[in-house]
Amino acid sequence: MLKKIFSTMFSFSLVFSGIFTVSILDPEETEASSYNNLAGRPFMGWSSWSSIRKKPTEKNIKAAADIIAEKFRSHGYEYVNLDDYYQLDWTTNVDKYGRWVVDPKKFPNGMKAVGDYIHRKGLKFGLYVTLGIPKGAIDQNTPIEGTPYHAKDIVDFSKGQKVSFNFDNMYSINFSKPGAQEYIESWARLFASYGVDYLKIDGVRNQDIPDIEAWAKALKKTGRPIHVELSNNLDIKNVSTWQQLSNGWRTDHDVEAYGTPTHTNWEKVSRRFGDVAEWQPHAGSGGWNDLDSLNVANGSKDGLTADEKRSYVSLWAIAASHFVIGSDFTKLDNYGLSLLTNDEIIGVNQSGVTGKRLSKTSTSQVFFQELPDGSYNIGLFNTGLTPQNISVKWDDLGFKGSAMVHDLWSHEDLGNKDSGFTASLSTHASQMIHVVPAAALTVSPASGETEVTP
Repeated sequence: MLKKIFSTMFSFSLVFSGIFTVSILDPEETEASSYNNLAGRPFMGWSSWSSIRKKPTEKNIKAAADIIAEKFRSHGYEYVNLDDYYQLDWTTNVDKYGRWVVDPKKFPNGMKAVGDYIHRKGLKFGLYVTLGIPKGAIDQNTPIEGTPYHAKDIVDFSKGQKVSFNFDNMYSINFSKPGAQEYIESWARLFASYGVDYLKIDGVRNQDIPDIEAWAKALKKTGRPIHVELSNNLDIKNVSTWQQLSNGWRTDHDVEAYGTPTHTNWEKVSRRFGDVAEWQPHAGSGGWNDLDSLNVANGSKDGLTADEKRSYVSLWAIAASHFVIGSDFTKLDNYGLSLLTNDEIIGVNQSGVTGKRLSKTSTSQVFFQELPDGSYNIGLFNTGLTPQNISVKWDDLGFKGSAMVHDLWSHEDLGNKDSGFTASLSTHASQMIHVVPAAALTVSPASGETEVTP
């Protein structure tokens, strides 16, 4: 699955007392998917779904690109992802080759103009599709581009409709039929012509593996590097397939709290603790676990306390999940902005290491990343309903002796700790620390002649 490439990601270093230096993130070399040489690290960006939902327009997508460029690009965010409802009703409206038609009222200049605008900002453009062939294509028996075949030649009514969360009338394709692969390839060429850099494929189930194989082949054939993201709530039993055919996979249902006045809630967020632990062994350079979007920057609209928001971002960071913002950019609050642009927390997310669960009780969980330089990133989480102390022991991490501790949120050095660390946490609060065992410390300069006092 993996192929080595060189990364341009930033790195951080901590200097303790002006003497010891240790790197939090040193991605001189990463690995990426052998499928498309992408996703050496989890992607970072913004998605329209959480805040805009059914009302994306050329204007508000371009405005989101402006905000990403202004406030987030310097921190590593680069994708602007348009998630659904950009098309006309495919039951009746398809183009001459049976593909979705961009809504001209929402996007009067067409989708390529949106892609061009995003690219001029130095960003990447993401789009959305579901599996199958539209009813409109079948009813009109549209030709398949570049072939003598038509829509009715490849549809498989025996399997019924595909899973489509927002519309009905996408029907199964029989990929043993001539023209079936070519149909998907025509769609992939269309997306490539828009300048798409990322494609979310929605409604994926185990029975849809032939569809994903077709899409993977088609997207690769375009010659354009396109990040492939699969959604949602995929089956872990087929993770090897998702790894081979994509760069990321949703591990659960949507994080949004539908039917409520808020974007999300703690129940939706906290169920991801189990996902992180279960899926951890399967993620890495080239393909990452996707916990869904981060909705932490719209004040009370988020449906979370300040501590819960910090824990939310901390869990996504230690898990090395994609950092994709779901917030409404017209209503950003300063606290949420500070959470999303903390470069040391971003460094944890971009470390290239997926966090493992070290311990779990009914009211607490501890996760850690063991980094190549011998240091650790550790997340301590109070998942209970009352304040409590949560500890990590160095013995449990596999080393003995003392270690330097640094708070990643506050950027504060917490000193040398002999055998472990204890965090005093309020309800649903957390603490993220970087731990450097004494054995991993490097004296600078190497001789110690000028900086180290005996």
